[in-house]
Amino acid sequence: MAELIVSKSNPEIKKIHLLKDKKNRDESGLFYVEGIRPVIEAYSQKAEIDRIVYCPALLRSQVALDLINEIAVCSPDLLLKVDEKVFKHLAQKEGPQGLAAVVHQKWESLGILDDSTDGIWVGLDSVQDPGNLGTILRTLNSVGGKGIILLGEGTDVYHPTAIRASMGAIFALRIIRSGQREFVDWKRKVDFPCYGAVCESAMDYQAIHYPKRITLLMGSEQKGLSPSLAGACDQLIHIPMKGNVDSLNLSIAASIILYEVYNQIRKRG
Repeated sequence: MAELIVSKSNPEIKKIHLLKDKKNRDESGLFYVEGIRPVIEAYSQKAEIDRIVYCPALLRSQVALDLINEIAVCSPDLLLKVDEKVFKHLAQKEGPQGLAAVVHQKWESLGILDDSTDGIWVGLDSVQDPGNLGTILRTLNSVGGKGIILLGEGTDVYHPTAIRASMGAIFALRIIRSGQREFVDWKRKVDFPCYGAVCESAMDYQAIHYPKRITLLMGSEQKGLSPSLAGACDQLIHIPMKGNVDSLNLSIAASIILYEVYNQIRKRG
């Protein structure tokens, strides 16, 4: 088994600690994942893992211990064993469970989507809140969605808050990065039904007969869907509301519409 690392000045630990900053995540192409469920999900989904960090003093889960034992046999060089002080130095939340991983980012382009692509996809236009982004990933995965398209200048999908909120769903989904103009050009060329959610008057989201292949476009929390992206949609939809509020939290709105899409598809079989 790996030797115990007890110093925060260890070169490997210093490199991992730098991943708290987006600049260093971007430059290295790596991100930090903390928690038993997300790490196990990363491993089971065959994510490209650079390091598994574990702390024997904190690790209590038998499932996690079994994972460490498995990796010790098949890929021992992946393991970094650290003491409690070092693990808490790296930790990004209270009450760390003693298991984390450094994983390679995985980006794809719009080129993977064509006329034969199936499934539910979500496009997010300049989303700003990493918690919203992570929650949408989790909901998308729960309805059997295929992937997410990140448009414009939004928050980092590999932000620690987004990773935590996704509860491991990020490893089960494809992640595409695209400019707004690139998306509009792609939509002109590819027959892929696109529905844009807006706050203003539009078709009731429950009045639509959703196909099995769909992209749901959602705008940013502050500005909503940009005019160019709204213009590229086959249909604009909205969630009717009653009361004093005129909008919903982005992740809640996405969840409401995604489950309508999912239930229609599920009932049709």
